[in-house]
Amino acid sequence: MTPVLGALRGGAVPLAVSAAAFVVAVGLPAADADMWWHLASGRWMAEERTGLRVDVFSSTATGEPYALGQWLGDLVLYLAYALAGWPAVAVLRAALVALAAFGVARLALRGAPPAVAVPVAALALVLSKPVWTDRPQLFTLALFPIVLDLCLAARRGSRSALAAAVVLVALWANFHGGFALGLAMLWIFALEAVLERRPAFGPLAAATIASAVVTLEPGALGVIRALGHVAGSDIRIAEESPVDPLTPFGALFALFVAATLALPMLRGGSLLGAMVLIPLLGLALSAQRHIPLFGFAAVPFLVAPLASAVTAAGTALRGIAGRGWSRRPGSPPGPDVFPCQVGTDPCQIGTEPHHPRHEEVVPPDGRRRLLASEDRALGPAVALVLWLAAVASIAGAPAQPDASAYPSGAVDALRASRGVLLNEYDWGGYLIWSVPERPVFVDGRLYPFVGNGVMRSYLTAIHVLPAWRAELERWNVAQALVRPDRALAQALRDEGWTVRAQGRDFVLLERQR
Repeated sequence: MTPVLGALRGGAVPLAVSAAAFVVAVGLPAADADMWWHLASGRWMAEERTGLRVDVFSSTATGEPYALGQWLGDLVLYLAYALAGWPAVAVLRAALVALAAFGVARLALRGAPPAVAVPVAALALVLSKPVWTDRPQLFTLALFPIVLDLCLAARRGSRSALAAAVVLVALWANFHGGFALGLAMLWIFALEAVLERRPAFGPLAAATIASAVVTLEPGALGVIRALGHVAGSDIRIAEESPVDPLTPFGALFALFVAATLALPMLRGGSLLGAMVLIPLLGLALSAQRHIPLFGFAAVPFLVAPLASAVTAAGTALRGIAGRGWSRRPGSPPGPDVFPCQVGTDPCQIGTEPHHPRHEEVVPPDGRRRLLASEDRALGPAVALVLWLAAVASIAGAPAQPDASAYPSGAVDALRASRGVLLNEYDWGGYLIWSVPERPVFVDGRLYPFVGNGVMRSYLTAIHVLPAWRAELERWNVAQALVRPDRALAQALRDEGWTVRAQGRDFVLLERQR
């Protein structure tokens, strides 16, 4: 390995990786379609000083109860915006991505030295890039690898890690409904402890306490509803649909799946790995939004057999080359240099980020101690420099969101008109934030509109299905804000609706009064 990677051990490696992730994430403009209604929800709660438990934003589901277990996530997102505008939103996003990167790096270092762990962790973070969006889901992205790392430490007997995992899951329940995955990790570790006849009291107690705390917490989403939220809805939107393996994102996911299946078979897997990865793989195959979590969970179970294979290959090549380096006297011969071999898993390494025992080679001049001392000093220095650069990168945080995908040109016309508005699904959140005085027909919250038939009415109307006129009459639609190339736009013109406002990417049509 290079001196720099060899030096970045313990806390320095995760800090360095997290700093790099921060720099990348802070420069991205806010643009997610759901971000807007999350911000609006936080704004409403801040102004009303109470939780938001019923719909107040639509004309079709007003008063309908709904809760996604993310009231605190919405509130924190809005408070960041209220504090310093869009740059603060970018900094919050970057901080959560950096926390996720820190956790993933720790997971990777449980099974491999930095030279192997860092590239694998980096690929997992690239796999998570599509969900670096400004909404409470980021809290799940950040907390999942941290809780998994704590579970691995608790499995080795760390009582403090066990307590921290329980507390984090309880807090997580108020940030995002994905806390069900953290709770599932506790249950899985408890079940594995029973099956492997390990001391099971700790994990079982953690799962029981976390279940009780989460279920009783008034601001949290109930466990059963949280599981349903994780599983997704019957309405197929992009993030809840299977991934296309022909896209770069899909191809990287396929690589992780192939490695997850192949490496444990070749180098040995574990019962725990199967119990953790199989359910997450099922979720990832059914919905794109779960793919990053599968990638994170796969990291500690992939790096150990990968590092073993890399070391074996390196040993063979050095044996062929046979010059410039020598084996340290007393080191074990052969390629069996990693403890994570057949039948083992990354949990065996310990409770702190740590690289496995690896074959040690030394320069012929015997300056090993001097080099090791220099390396130990270099690691924290590199991490510090990277974080100084990360802090400096805040100055480049975007001052405005990317609103190019939304009908900003229709805002004035909407404010000057009234009546029930039929809008594009993807535009609902933007309208809730930008034109709160005009309730929307549907928006990205999705769940308030599924049970009462609103989504079915929307799809019928927007795609001009046989009953589209009846659906418009049923909801007394007075205006329609749609894309110009929609069949509905032409159909409404044919029905005598007039154009109230239009732009390259939108048209606002109004029924004749």
